[in-house]
Amino acid sequence: MIKQFFRLGLIFGLAASMIACVSNPADDMRKAADAFLGSLDAKQKVKAYAKFSHKNRNDWVYLPDKYIKPEKKRFGLVMKEMSAVQKKLAVGLLNSALSAKGQMTASKVRLLEDVLFKMTKDPIRDSELYYVSVFGTPSDHHTWGWTFEGHHLSINVTLVNGQHLSLTPSFFASNPGVVKQGEHKGLQVLDGEENIARDLAKSLSKEQFAKANVFKKAPKDIFSKDLTKVERAQFDIKKGLPYKEMTDDQKAKTVELIKVYIEKFRPDLLKALDNSPLTELDSLVFVWVGEMEMGKPHYYRLVTTNHLIEYDNVQNGAYHPHAVWREFDGDFGEDLLKKHHDEHHH
Repeated sequence: MIKQFFRLGLIFGLAASMIACVSNPADDMRKAADAFLGSLDAKQKVKAYAKFSHKNRNDWVYLPDKYIKPEKKRFGLVMKEMSAVQKKLAVGLLNSALSAKGQMTASKVRLLEDVLFKMTKDPIRDSELYYVSVFGTPSDHHTWGWTFEGHHLSINVTLVNGQHLSLTPSFFASNPGVVKQGEHKGLQVLDGEENIARDLAKSLSKEQFAKANVFKKAPKDIFSKDLTKVERAQFDIKKGLPYKEMTDDQKAKTVELIKVYIEKFRPDLLKALDNSPLTELDSLVFVWVGEMEMGKPHYYRLVTTNHLIEYDNVQNGAYHPHAVWREFDGDFGEDLLKKHHDEHHH
């Protein structure tokens, strides 16, 4: 298994691009974006680069290209149209934001596209159908952002004044949820997202579960879907089991689960955030709906004042999970942009 994952790392250029933590967390991303953009010819750059004000900057979608509605077609340069060097630079930009764990998870999400292609022979299953886009001029002082996105993977980073960070929406998914045959048999890409949450749900008392079980049937997909903005009212923090009412062991398990989502990003980036789900535990509620047995439909979410972590596993016999980290006000840096505007335009 260790050899298998090492081979995965080589396939996607991870081994050469592990990023060391630095005092300025924006610097590596600027350098990676400049290197990527600098490698493109004029036609490629038209696809990969746009002004920060571009109408598609806040669009995101986790479906395969074939199923995306025309108005949400991905903006960006697809890896299939890149040279080998450009592909490495594209992955270098992605890895400039991700921790080693996040890099490996992203590489395995993409690997599953090749697994699906072997199973279905459908050309929409392709580990190079991932798009890179840069919005605004990469800078340590000005506002810009970038996206790496394709089926089941969407990373969206915004830097306001080159420093203040937004890392959401952050979406990872897995199909199959567990590989059941072939050389990657047993691979479960979102193991922490699924198994830690199940352990937490199983630990609830009857009274606690009654509060966590706010509706009766797991939905077909996450409620937040690929909306540009999610509304607090849809995820009422009065509905669910409050963190405050958990045992110490359950609180520790909740923190462990949150870290599975946010620690896909580099520690220095997380440290630079104005807030995270871990800073809002006092407001957190946990919701669990569905079965507690693997292979049975289930759904959960963690909601705080500003953050939403949402997970759903219903499709393909509950072996097709979707997992996302969102901010109610801060997706795509919207809260940071508003704060900057208010401070400098009044």
